[in-house]
Amino acid sequence: MTLRLCVIGNSHIGAIKLGWDRLMAEAVPGWDAIEPTFFGAPSDGMRHVALQDGALVPTRQKITSHFRQLSGGYDRIDLARFDAFLLIGLNMSSKRILRFYKSHAWVGLSGTAGKTLVHPAFAEAFLTERYRSTQLFEHAERLRGATDKPVLALAEPHWADWARQAPEGVSDYGWDKAIRAGDGPAIGEMFLRAVGAALAPHAIFVPQPPETVADGVTTRGAYNKEASRLISGEGGGTDASHMNADFGLACWAAIHPALTAACDIEGVPA
Repeated sequence: MTLRLCVIGNSHIGAIKLGWDRLMAEAVPGWDAIEPTFFGAPSDGMRHVALQDGALVPTRQKITSHFRQLSGGYDRIDLARFDAFLLIGLNMSSKRILRFYKSHAWVGLSGTAGKTLVHPAFAEAFLTERYRSTQLFEHAERLRGATDKPVLALAEPHWADWARQAPEGVSDYGWDKAIRAGDGPAIGEMFLRAVGAALAPHAIFVPQPPETVADGVTTRGAYNKEASRLISGEGGGTDASHMNADFGLACWAAIHPALTAACDIEGVPA
């Protein structure tokens, strides 16, 4: 049996595609039981996609071009063609919780000075609602309403750990302050809980592989080296947000058990 997997994302799909290419180049046994087709658009381009007659169809020509380029020629996502769906990135990131942490903290954190202190349950409920306003949630909800096939989802990776001491011109969302306060792991755990709760009605949340995470809320620099956005230009160097093929490989290893639990896949090694 071959599982036809539809992978949908923004520029963070690049690392997943590069990881898949590595799996195929190295002929890792068993992965030929999965046949992925990749669809995506950079930044918030996936907003310009509508559900029409059982298909996700771009409403702008530029997005159609991205679909054709990445998928190998398809200009729409016909839902009936696929056995499962994998959503990647789509603006679901830890930047949102770090913005909250700049002005708020919950009981149990250390970096509370000058902030509004709230109950952890309030913080989780508030952040869960905030993460329901992302494209990742919206696409998961749309797919769940249109198909009964399994839907899996990965958030955008945490930014590379070198962003803590980023040079001028690189955005600072507060990683260094959070980590120096000792709050990185707690923020990372809150992120996982809030995102998991937000997606639970519609998709199976696959957390970022723990071996790639540093200090709870950043990604180890080795997974950012020579990164590629694939569909929106090269990354790496001054781009702390996009990851490389090694990161993609780690993600496929995390995706595997979730996919096999949700689908009947024969011959794929655990």
